[in-house]
Amino acid sequence: MRIAMVHLAKSRLDDGHFSTEEVRRREKPALSTSRPIAFTPNHYDEPPNLAAGFSSLDVSCEGPIRANLIADNITKDGFRIAIETWGQSTLYAADGTFIERKATAKECIFGQFDTQDASFSPAKSATAPRAATTRKLAVQTEPVPRKYAKRFDFPQPFKEPVEVVCWLNRLDMSSGRDRDYKIRAFADEGDEEGFTAHLNTWDNGELHGAAMCWIAFPKLKPHVDSGRFTTTDVRKRTDPRPKTSSRVKFKQRFAVVPTVLTALSMLDTAGNADLRVRVSVAEVSREGFRWTLETWGDSTLYAAGASWIALGFP
Repeated sequence: MRIAMVHLAKSRLDDGHFSTEEVRRREKPALSTSRPIAFTPNHYDEPPNLAAGFSSLDVSCEGPIRANLIADNITKDGFRIAIETWGQSTLYAADGTFIERKATAKECIFGQFDTQDASFSPAKSATAPRAATTRKLAVQTEPVPRKYAKRFDFPQPFKEPVEVVCWLNRLDMSSGRDRDYKIRAFADEGDEEGFTAHLNTWDNGELHGAAMCWIAFPKLKPHVDSGRFTTTDVRKRTDPRPKTSSRVKFKQRFAVVPTVLTALSMLDTAGNADLRVRVSVAEVSREGFRWTLETWGDSTLYAAGASWIALGFP
């Protein structure tokens, strides 16, 4: 039996990560699982902006695949983070990665792209929203298109080429033997003025809705690096494995060991079992890190991908 809501009132210090298993056991699924997160004391003079994405998902195949990552009640001292599901979906566990920036920062912009705001081809440009949090949606029952896109213009053009990191933070997909879990979040057509965000499915995937956050900053920004990795960097999709791992080499050598934050940006898994996927990083050094994309139980992971950002400020 699912519980409606589980909230842990005790706050903990911000480390860029959240897991539902901090609050409840996997065997006690709930529609909403949340807790407060505290920022480093006196770090912000006003509420910062936040961006967040899934780093792990464990959702039953006995109903739709639905998960929503929310950051709200944001103050200069902290915020509430929650992972939710709805309708007939059962979310056993999930993890999230999050990052914040000062509201006045100009060299780093956060935004949110949701399929309900999209067109089926690159849309008319939209100004980036101030906050990068998700919102609940009503359950959708009608089939939806396979590709969504929207053009975003930055509030002010950058003076150099821009990197855009994309993290998935809401999913609403069909399950079943004839419906694999397939979704990809990415950005293209980027320049100093903006870019086009995409949320797509393909082949036998059925996407009823999704959302992603995006993080944009100059490619040559000091002490920051970013990129993307996928299982297909190591193996073919037709060679599914429970665990795939490799190393990333930074484009710069950091002066200190950086913090690496990563979240999922692509899924391609069999629909005949629960959605189980996790991304993690280890062995972080000033030169690079090791990444792992994995599944477990009877789930089949054809392919998966994640985007990362490394912060190594002295």
